[in-house]
This record gives sequence, C-alpha cells and structure tokens, in this order.
Amino acid sequence: MRPASPTIPLPELTTYLFGVDHVELAAEVGPWLARSPRFRVFAETYRDKIRKKARGPRDDEGRRDLAFELSIALRILEERRFTLEYESYGVGQRAPDFRVTFRGNTRFNVEVRRLRSGPTPDTTADPARIVRAVCDKLGQMPPSMINVLVFGADAPSSAADAIAPAMLGLQDHAAKKDDALFQQRGFTGARDFLRQYQRLSGGLWLTGKPGEYRATLWRNPQARHPLPADLARALSPNEKPVSR
Repeated sequence: MRPASPTIPLPELTTYLFGVDHVELAAEVGPWLARSPRFRVFAETYRDKIRKKARGPRDDEGRRDLAFELSIALRILEERRFTLEYESYGVGQRAPDFRVTFRGNTRFNVEVRRLRSGPTPDTTADPARIVRAVCDKLGQMPPSMINVLVFGADAPSSAADAIAPAMLGLQDHAAKKDDALFQQRGFTGARDFLRQYQRLSGGLWLTGKPGEYRATLWRNPQARHPLPADLARALSPNEKPVSR
C-alpha cells in the first residue's frame, strides 16, 4: 500500500532520483515534488523506476521525454479522483506508461508521447508526425480497457488542432483499404490497423507548462471502449471534448 504522505526528506529523495549527473532533471522536477504531496508520494513509491529511467537519457531530447512523462503523472495526480500506477504491466513491456483509476471504479491506461521538435516549430504539428506516433503506440494498448494517448511538444498551441485532421486522415485511408500505407506503418493491412485503432479511446494534446497545461481532447468515435463523459471532463476540464 502506498504511504499516505511523503516519508523521505525532499533533498534526499531528489538526490536519489537524479544524483549529481542530472541537474537539469532535478531542477525541473524538484519544484513539482515540493509543490504536490501526491506527486511526491508517487515519486517515493516508484523511486527505483524513476532513478533507472533518469540514468537512461543521454541527450537533451531524452531528458525532455522523461520530464514530460513525469509531468503527466503530476497532472493526473492534480485530480484527486485519480489514483495512479506507473508501468504496472512491467518494465520493458510494450504496454502503457500509466494505469489510472477514476473514482475508485473506472480503470484506464495512459500512454505518453512527446513529439520531438522538427527543423521548424511548425513541423511538430504536421499530421504525418502525429500519424506515425499513433501507429507506433497502438500496439501497446490492451484491447480490454479504455486507452488514452497523451501528446505534447515544444510547439505552438495551434499544434493541438492537428489531432482531429490526422485521425480523420487515418480513418479515410482505412476506409479506402490502403493496405500499402498501413503495411509501411507496421500493420498487416487496413483491417489490422482498424482492429488496433479501436483500442484507442481518445487523444489528449497538452500545451503550456507543467501545472499550467491547456488540454484539447479528441474522442475516438470508433473506440471499443469509449470515454465516459465524466472521465472526459476530468481529463480536459477547461475545454469541450471534440471528435471528428
């Protein structure tokens, strides 16, 4: 059972997580630990996993990927109706990053994907990049649960507008049975893509800074397990969810 409140002194926890070789991560995540007791308990509970991950990134992009992943944990835990598990399917498995319980009885998965910056800021919002990210992540989503894919990028907030058109384009290619396109993306064909695509309940695009994220929620009309309305509102409390 998780501790009800933090038990490890903050400087000791920060040093354990990031050591002396990852001062950038410590500087970014440290204030979150100080601000959010729930996130600090999460970090204590999964300190060995976070420590191992922190020693993995060898460049600035890898560090940003991990910081974004941890910022999603912070955001989820800001909503007290959520409880959070980290890599509950096992480290190294092709499975979602987080398993979340909403109101004690609705369980769902969250997979995180930061779209790395392209040659120019606008390229991050390129629908083709979103399509590649979605196709890459579908295989990690269990078929028996609600699954949400969370996107983020070092890009303008207008990038959030690219989600729905990208998904609409994928659906159009599947309807036209464009097997060649989906085979290039790792599926056996359009039918295989649609089977896995139904596992995706929604996509959440976050812009802004951790603790100040603005959310755009896309809901998959073809999902086998659609997002309940109350869960959709909890994921994106300041914006009306859309699906196209």
